[in-house]
Amino acid sequence: MKKLLLTMMLSSLSFAAPAYHGEMEFIQNDGSKFSGHLKGDEYFSWVEDKQGNVIKFNKVSKNYEYAKLQMSQGEVDIVPSGVKVMNAKVPFSPSLSGQNISKEKISEIWKRKKEKVKFHH
Repeated sequence: MKKLLLTMMLSSLSFAAPAYHGEMEFIQNDGSKFSGHLKGDEYFSWVEDKQGNVIKFNKVSKNYEYAKLQMSQGEVDIVPSGVKVMNAKVPFSPSLSGQNISKEKISEIWKRKKEKVKFHH
């Protein structure tokens, strides 16, 4: 019984793993690449480039795009902006996606998503 309980506890911990913290290479739909860091966990994740810009994957275009804030079902969320991430040597202006997303706003959204998942379990 103790082994079963220990196994269940350890397996539940494995589901709450944070994202890999090292620099990664991301590949766009056209084969171009950029470097960034994966952030977040299973509740909410995003990519940040070297300048700290927030990036989300667009499932429709199959590209990583600079993110923007958008109201979704009465709550603010981070969504792809339609502005594809280019080579990191090209400086990005937050005005291209419509805004600069603060770390505080990301933290707020992340906490809300975690609470929502915990509440539904």
